Amino acid sequence: MARSCPVCPSQPLNAVQASDVEVDLCPRCHGLYFDRGELERFPDRPSLKPLQAAAKQAPSRCRKGGHLVPRALAHCATCRSEPLGCPGCGARLALVSARVCTVDLCTQCGGTWLDAGKFEALEHATVTAPPPPSKASQEWEVAPATDGGADPWKAPGATAPLPPSHSPSGGYGLRSPLACVQCGLQLPVSHAWAWNGDLYCGNHHPKGAVSGASLPKHQSSGGLPNLDVDDGLELADLVRWFVQLLRHH
Repeated sequence: MARSCPVCPSQPLNAVQASDVEVDLCPRCHGLYFDRGELERFPDRPSLKPLQAAAKQAPSRCRKGGHLVPRALAHCATCRSEPLGCPGCGARLALVSARVCTVDLCTQCGGTWLDAGKFEALEHATVTAPPPPSKASQEWEVAPATDGGADPWKAPGATAPLPPSHSPSGGYGLRSPLACVQCGLQLPVSHAWAWNGDLYCGNHHPKGAVSGASLPKHQSSGGLPNLDVDDGLELADLVRWFVQLLRHH
């Protein structure tokens, strides 16, 4: 059975010979798929094995718009399309950073998908395992109700919400693992940029994007988009709320 491109709808991949390795090429987008161990057979390309542990917790990107899809969600919160699937086994691919570019890894069969140009970008590159995330970034909980404190979120083990002047959200009470759609870098609100419904970091935001640092640090909540935490929050809800907040200003 012919393998299909994870990016291009209904596009079969062509088996091509590169050196002494048979890889799968999409004739439409020119992406490449490597089975487990095939990329390492190119002596000038790095092994991506150090990224496998991070891939188990990494988000995917959706097929339609390339938006980040957290592992807890089955569909993209922005366009409702499915996450990229592995051409080898069908499992969802995880988007991780290899420093010089992002790569899509399958944690089930060990396959690797590279968009056009990324195979060349990896030439002579060095890939190392990313540092483990802090405890606070792995788990989030809602703090008990306060008398108007600006930060209702606190890290596990914290004794009180952060005061507004020290809040990474600039006083809006939001601490969430927002991430750049280009490189996957996790961002606090003050370092995020919004454009056309997506979030970007300072290195990758397009011209015209709105910076989270431009939001006023102290302001009454009247007129802001509603963020209801009574029934619990999903990451997608936080992202949508943040984008609406930037558009409001």
